[in-house]
Amino acid sequence: MNFNFWSSNRCSISLKKVVVTQKSSEQSWYLIALLGVLAGLTPLAIDMYLPALPAIADEFETKVAIAQLSVSFYLVGFAVGQLFYGPLTDAFGRMPILAVSLTVFAFASFMATLVNSVEALIAMRVLQALGGAGGSVVVMAVMRDLYQREQFSRAMSFVMLVMNLAPLLAPVLGGFLLTHGGWRVIFYLLMAIAIGITLAMLFAVGETLAPEKRQRLSLKQAIGQYGNILAHRQTRMYLTIGMFNSAALFLFITGSSYVYIRYFGVPEENFGYLFGINVVMMMVLTSLNARYVARLGSHKMLRIGLWITALGGVTALVAAALGTPHIAWVIGPVILIMAPLGLVAANSTSLSLDAYGKAAGSVAAIGGALRFTSGAVAGMLLSAWHPQSPQPMLLAMAVCSVLALGYYELITKTAVKE
Repeated sequence: MNFNFWSSNRCSISLKKVVVTQKSSEQSWYLIALLGVLAGLTPLAIDMYLPALPAIADEFETKVAIAQLSVSFYLVGFAVGQLFYGPLTDAFGRMPILAVSLTVFAFASFMATLVNSVEALIAMRVLQALGGAGGSVVVMAVMRDLYQREQFSRAMSFVMLVMNLAPLLAPVLGGFLLTHGGWRVIFYLLMAIAIGITLAMLFAVGETLAPEKRQRLSLKQAIGQYGNILAHRQTRMYLTIGMFNSAALFLFITGSSYVYIRYFGVPEENFGYLFGINVVMMMVLTSLNARYVARLGSHKMLRIGLWITALGGVTALVAAALGTPHIAWVIGPVILIMAPLGLVAANSTSLSLDAYGKAAGSVAAIGGALRFTSGAVAGMLLSAWHPQSPQPMLLAMAVCSVLALGYYELITKTAVKE
């Protein structure tokens, strides 16, 4: 394949001119919106599917906890895939890798409609995740190609605002499709979305990594690059915070359908509204980050977000100790934990890429791999627990949120003393 094709002048938008010189705010916002849609593909693939888990378990005559493994294994595939895509995007550019990865995603989505067992569904979800991982790496790499530090964090906040529409709408849409067409229709829609995003990125955006900035591809160099990234103290700190952040998020994603639908008896079609409350609050805080990060800086905004999540963690501990007699005892603490996650993600990602910006694709890849691995492990542990109440989910989310703040404060104070 001639990779130079993708960096040709056929693109209708010159992104460097759009973003750096800001000659066209309309085109710049188009880019932000498109990157947000691309970033939203994974939460869409996960969250639109959540209301269907009990129905899938019933169809394949298995437990809900087994069906939940299709979420956890998706995260595993997503994490592993990013490790491969990082060096590939740094070597061959962003667009060819995106085209291949989303083609795999679309194919796996179609195959998921043909399965006749939960094991086959899990296998297709893994393949789907391996494809979707490329999109996540490309979003971060393209953003780093075009933005620096606070500008990255601000732009990332806008991208996340668009991206957050996916988890906001996905459970409601998933519940509607489940009720009126069955769970397989969800995968047909995911296939169509992946094809549409691929065409839009290839023909309306184009390559952002100049040929002279590309790195030679070798397995030894890729492994060494990942080792160097993890050895870099600042980068490692921000990546670890992202892991705790992601674990809390995916604990909720894994456990919420059981807690709301089975434990509290919320109708499947109403599940999305309870899920969406958290996304709305996440969007509010993310928009505040976009407004104030240039004034306050990424470090201060990150610290504010971590303190709010820790407060939510303490509240969750109290709720778990009281036995969550009413659904409000779950909704309240979860909102406090979930609302700042976008703010924390935008700033921790910005700071990690700024600390080791010479290999943006690899930093984005290993960061994504660590986040989704921690989310997968947390989700699998919660499923293995076979929870019969909301307490396990709340306790685990509380631990993650408190550890994130504690680790940040410990490392930053140690760095100041040194």
